[in-house]
Amino acid sequence: MAPSHPGALPSGFVIDDLIASAGPVPARAPGARWHQVALLATAAALGANGRVRSDLAGVLQSLDRPDAAAQAAQDAGDQPWARWWATLTVGQRSGDAAVRAVRDALAMDPGPGPDGREVARRLGDLSDELAALSGRGTEHARFSLQGITQGSPRRALLVGRSSATFLVEPTWDAMRLIRLGPSEGPSGGNRAHLNLGEIVESVRRGERGADRPVPPDEPGTLAADALLAGLREDRGVRDRRLLDLADEVRVERERLAAERAQLQKEKSTLASVLRQAQAIKAEGAAAVAVKVPATRADAATLLELPVDASNDEVERAFRTQIVRCHPDRVADMHPTIRGHAEGLTVALNAARDLLVGNGVSRGRRAG
Repeated sequence: MAPSHPGALPSGFVIDDLIASAGPVPARAPGARWHQVALLATAAALGANGRVRSDLAGVLQSLDRPDAAAQAAQDAGDQPWARWWATLTVGQRSGDAAVRAVRDALAMDPGPGPDGREVARRLGDLSDELAALSGRGTEHARFSLQGITQGSPRRALLVGRSSATFLVEPTWDAMRLIRLGPSEGPSGGNRAHLNLGEIVESVRRGERGADRPVPPDEPGTLAADALLAGLREDRGVRDRRLLDLADEVRVERERLAAERAQLQKEKSTLASVLRQAQAIKAEGAAAVAVKVPATRADAATLLELPVDASNDEVERAFRTQIVRCHPDRVADMHPTIRGHAEGLTVALNAARDLLVGNGVSRGRRAG
């Protein structure tokens, strides 16, 4: 059926096709990102919902175009992810005022629902990361080194567990924040496992991290030529995006496999510790069973002697066993074992007294 008037488009179909053609948000390669910008911007102009504008804000933010990204996020309305991208774009502008503006934005509610809760979690992580970079310190902030320049001025690029990136100036014992950088997307923080002190040490050792390009101190502005170049994407670019995505999945699977192996190792260690604790507990139960002998027969059994053993035999057997209970031999052992040694010392002294008789004074007892 022909359109109702010349130039009319089945906009719903076109919008869906544009969104599907845009692919994952954001893509890895800058050229593919510009293609996404062109497709998503066209879909937004045709009347797509706020989520498309939010995705557009994410791609523009990843291209380090905060002014354009902020406008797209504003047009997205109350989308939770638009709140996230808007917060990052505020911090992409250099200067202390930008960082203060990010802290103000952190207080805003991203909204309800699963997306709102996920964005709220990331905002919390971002707050911890900014606190760590400002020197106030937090045990919760985790980072990964993404790249570093060796020239002057020296700069490093970090990614936090929130997936936000940070352009910093490395010093001997700290990282001075310059501005927030372009994000690689919500999965960017999956490899952020080091605290800031460990990051500083790795930079001292000359490590370069993932060796990603470090952005300049000032973000870029949206230019029409880059947007138009994105419209001229060749057929192979989308295939390359899919291959890039497959590579990301492979790397993530390898990381998860390594974490799973580490957890299995820790599980085995905990199982071993538990077995040791159970053995110590069993020894503690045995210690309770050591009773002070009340008869010569009990004393002879404890010293592993016949009842009619001579005094010299009793003394030799006593000293052979008592040396194992000496406090110096058990000083570094578990309290249960030390208690066992003390109880056995009392029992051995009583056994010797019973077998040797009253001729052995208290002052000669060992232990």
